Amino acid sequence: MPVHDRVQQHAQKHPHAIAVNIDGQTLSWLQLWQRSQALYQFILSESPNGHTVAIATGNAIAFPIAWLAATAQPLTAAIIDPLLPAEQLHEMLSRIKPGLLLLNQQDRATIALADALQIHWLAVDRWLESDPSVTEDRPAFSQGMHDATPFLINFTSGTTSLPKAFVRSRRSWRSSFENGEAIFQLTDAPSTLFPGPLSNGIGLYCLNETLYAGGCFYSLGKWQPDAALALIVRQQIQRLVVVPTMIAGFARVADGEAFPDLRNLLSAGAKLELNHYRQARALFPAARMQEYYGASELGFVAVSTLNDDSISDSLASVGQAFPGTTIEILDDDDVPVAMNQPGRIFIRSEQIIEGYLWGDDGGAFKKTPWGATVSDIGYLDERQNLHIIGRRGNMILSGGNNIYLSEIETTIKAIPGVIEAMVIAIDDNYLGKKIVAIIEAELTLAETIPEICREHLAKYKLPRHYYHISHWPLTPAGKIKRAGLEIRIANHDLRTDLTELSAGR
Repeated sequence: MPVHDRVQQHAQKHPHAIAVNIDGQTLSWLQLWQRSQALYQFILSESPNGHTVAIATGNAIAFPIAWLAATAQPLTAAIIDPLLPAEQLHEMLSRIKPGLLLLNQQDRATIALADALQIHWLAVDRWLESDPSVTEDRPAFSQGMHDATPFLINFTSGTTSLPKAFVRSRRSWRSSFENGEAIFQLTDAPSTLFPGPLSNGIGLYCLNETLYAGGCFYSLGKWQPDAALALIVRQQIQRLVVVPTMIAGFARVADGEAFPDLRNLLSAGAKLELNHYRQARALFPAARMQEYYGASELGFVAVSTLNDDSISDSLASVGQAFPGTTIEILDDDDVPVAMNQPGRIFIRSEQIIEGYLWGDDGGAFKKTPWGATVSDIGYLDERQNLHIIGRRGNMILSGGNNIYLSEIETTIKAIPGVIEAMVIAIDDNYLGKKIVAIIEAELTLAETIPEICREHLAKYKLPRHYYHISHWPLTPAGKIKRAGLEIRIANHDLRTDLTELSAGR
């Protein structure tokens, strides 16, 4: 990863300060530097010409050591979520063909898979028990941090069950660290918590930007909102990075308690809606709140610092272009459109990926001589704030009408008292697609939501059914499993408010 030189600097300046705390296990800067360099030397001794190293340790204290070792020149790291279905793990490892797989000694299933695929593996936690030491300083370990050379293979959701794989260069992340340090006030955040999986792109980046800036990075073994809130209090965490559904998770377990010591909250991964803002402000009354819009393929696109005095205006957009990024709105012929006119969002920056290793269906991601897009739709206003109309795959055709599900979600989430909501489209013989809303709120409030929607949405945008829910199917990252909801609806496994509330009553 492109932070090795910064880790070395921090290890020299304050060697015994804690750099990483994962599930209560810690590494000082000196320990992180020495052990990662020792593992790097071991990897090179196994394969001196360099190769791809897959990391499947999950959220363990061995992860940052493995990560640093596997991303130093000339190596490239592939980040594998060990909790993925076995079929996906088999296909991903078969395609990557890593020269070495780093994992935990208790992960018998992945070890068996590696043996079956004849992939050389190393149990990093067991290797660390031998207290390895650096035999010699390898200058290459902290060199080339600005180079446009590959260092990361990561994955994004595709149209099939197998995630798409893409490659990032060292320069693409180094430039974003340089441009983001001031706007995210990283030098003023001595501690940062991301309570989700480090195989998630947001968590992986958060670890790196924290190491770059010299703060202490905190994480948990798995997403547990009550444990994360307790950690914020116990360690006096200053900065919290989340996806919006994590905020709703905190609100469920906080029981009205506030956490006034948190100074910064950054939301990513999905649009921050009014209900999430209300929950976050009640939980973290003193926090400076920001959100950013981006994509795995594009990196950061826009960032917004929320203004409590004009929160509706703040939440209407995702802010202005991230430093070092230029935004243009183009029509279907790649011609720029006028201000306040919608079109596809194109960007130009150093953060754009070169392309996919596999999974490129030619649909969303597109590179042109001017810039790149993931086919999200939006517009720029007179202040150059970027407004998102619909994210990729978020537009449906229902009854001959183009409908953006995000617009309906925003309307429902703006209703005071709504904890969480999701709007999905399911197949319908008559309409083509039928809109369904799933809502978490007090039942008495949920019963009124169809009528509120009729006051704010055109008739063709109204959900056909409104389902009430108290427990969401979640990914390890704390995001809602949309596919899981679709299955439950198809199996009639969700009850509706007042038996079944349909639009038009």
